[in-house]
Amino acid sequence: MEGAPDDTAVVARVRAALAAAPGARDAIVALLDRAERDGRLPRTFTIAADGAAAAALREVLSARAVRAQVGGRVRLDLAAVPVPDLAAVLYAALDRAPRDPRGDRERRRADLVAALAAVSAPRHDVARAFLAAERADAEAGRGETAALAERGELARAVAVVVDVARALDALLALDAPIRVASFAARVLGDSKALAAGSDRARRLGAALLAHDPATQADVAVGQPSSYDAAVRAALDARGLVRDDAGVLVHVFGPLVYARTGAAPFDHVARHARLGDPSPLTAAQLRDAALVELPARRVTIFENQAPFLDYVERADPATELVVLARGQASWAAVLLLRLCRRVGVPIRHAGDLDRSGVLILRSLARRARVSVEPWHMDVATHRRFAVAGRPIGPEERARLERLVAVDDPGAPCHELLVELATTGVWIEQEVFSHLLLGPGLDSTTHSDAG
Repeated sequence: MEGAPDDTAVVARVRAALAAAPGARDAIVALLDRAERDGRLPRTFTIAADGAAAAALREVLSARAVRAQVGGRVRLDLAAVPVPDLAAVLYAALDRAPRDPRGDRERRRADLVAALAAVSAPRHDVARAFLAAERADAEAGRGETAALAERGELARAVAVVVDVARALDALLALDAPIRVASFAARVLGDSKALAAGSDRARRLGAALLAHDPATQADVAVGQPSSYDAAVRAALDARGLVRDDAGVLVHVFGPLVYARTGAAPFDHVARHARLGDPSPLTAAQLRDAALVELPARRVTIFENQAPFLDYVERADPATELVVLARGQASWAAVLLLRLCRRVGVPIRHAGDLDRSGVLILRSLARRARVSVEPWHMDVATHRRFAVAGRPIGPEERARLERLVAVDDPGAPCHELLVELATTGVWIEQEVFSHLLLGPGLDSTTHSDAG
């Protein structure tokens, strides 16, 4: 190929050759893309090309500049092309203006940094930490927000950050669980904004996991199997539920509650007199007011079998018995907030392991009540350790990390130390029937934590 960059005949000939062989045109496009990334044309460039494409490239660049290679590839030796300004000819033939990807990236990054700097400061510490992290990532050109801006979606990138910050502020001010669609509509103006699997829902859960210690602690209790599961658990822990009518707690005892515009509900107490526990939902308890709870204490069980065993011998007139079923549901939390109003002592019995301790602590924090450990002490562990099971290496590492930073005054701290020392954990079902058998006064056993 001969001619100067402004030689319209040369440009026309190149344009025609590339139009006749799409593969050759794709190769030249890739070559210019590479030149724009590097800031200059490379000396050599290897690319896949079929026979027609290779022939067209020889016509465009000269036979000496195009060498066939094994596997349907060609090597372009651009130093051998007899054109003073090859890039200008190729740009003209493609009707393409030179671009500056690096400069474009820097401009988009600067635009993102400026846009995030203009976002108003959120109210909550967690939301402010999220926004600060997003600004730092924008400065460094990393993360999902920067990737969106890099693709030219600056408005969308900033809108997601603003929505997540706004949702964090509102979510961390919640006093009770709320349906996701209702929350999204009221806070973000779109009931589908936090639909399962959506970018905003995922980013909101990730922000809680990254910046909210309380959420981190609650999610760790369940040991989610994947990061996606942890994100979903984070949203649930903060009170975003798909259906609050399906969030249950089972309870037994003399509970009577009321809801606005309705007569008092005494079905829990009536069922208890027949020996039956009753399910209550978060929806039922959301706006409930306590009418009567003539109980001398509240006893919470982590696991179902000990709960059912205990109910068989509990006095339905003097004790409220609650099944937490692992990490307590929002229905259990709302129930304990009702119980808090009468000031009766609350105790919790669970597995003698790290999760059992964290479940107790999480329940106390979420319900804002004082919860005493019951049969979750060193003496009980030593009494039944022979029936325990070895703690696996990963769980033992988690336990040791917790013990290293745990407050010695926190509930069950001594039990955590014992677990770390012995490497043995004990299921509640292994020993509860021996402590809570028929006719046995459970108050004669240690209540120490």
